Amino acid sequence: MLLGANHSCGLRPKSSSQEQSPEAQIKTNLPAPAGLINDFANVFDPEAKTRLGALLDELNRSGNIAFAVVTVETTNGQPIYDYSLALAREWKVGSKDGGGLLLMLAIKDRNWWIQVSKGLENDLPDSLCKELGDQSVDLYKKGRYSDGIEKFVRALIARLEQTRSFRLPRS
Repeated sequence: MLLGANHSCGLRPKSSSQEQSPEAQIKTNLPAPAGLINDFANVFDPEAKTRLGALLDELNRSGNIAFAVVTVETTNGQPIYDYSLALAREWKVGSKDGGGLLLMLAIKDRNWWIQVSKGLENDLPDSLCKELGDQSVDLYKKGRYSDGIEKFVRALIARLEQTRSFRLPRS
């Protein structure tokens, strides 16, 4: 089952050491970002990537919230919490004025995690992120990763629209 900065949503992996910095724990080189969608596991078809990219761009424009999505095959034994936090910090996802989110799926590890910047903690508490993220687990189990990610992203954006003063155009 897939589980579900900075602030985190979901259940913390038991193997994660919160005492050390994630950067100290990540032994592999972190990949460079290639935009808001970083599909290193190749789970997005071009149409899904375009659709999600437009949604994330609009969130950044309308809500001043940067949202990065990352898929990897595996974290190579690193706790996903630590790996995703290291990426969020290295990539500097978000801004001081708005906020940032980083959603990571490790496909072969069957795990997901979301990092939420401090500026969005009140809008997206852990329990809500877990609840919204768990709604995509059935899609992930069916191998429909891009559909599950888009569903989760749209649910998070709907919540942010409720708690912040912006609306994304509906398509």
